[in-house]
Amino acid sequence: MLYGYRKSTATGFQMGSGNKQDQEAEAESRRILDRVGRESEGSSMMTRVRDHVAATDAEQNDPIELWGTRIGRAIAVTTLTALILWLLLYVFGIIGG
Repeated sequence: MLYGYRKSTATGFQMGSGNKQDQEAEAESRRILDRVGRESEGSSMMTRVRDHVAATDAEQNDPIELWGTRIGRAIAVTTLTALILWLLLYVFGIIGG
């Protein structure tokens, strides 16, 4: 940004401090990029999976709902793992016909 002056670029777009709307759009873009960067990290992904299976987003005051959610999600993860394993064994010809 050049102290409120606009600068023409080779693509024809204008760069500069612009108006308040441009500054808000730039701030929003930076927030989005920061969020994408945080979400794309491997450790945060594992944390999100752990929290999901542990049902941290479920109603904490209702123990039946909490444990039902945990059991359901654990069954889903187990079933998904078994299906992926079966598919890999089938594709590589270790099982099946």
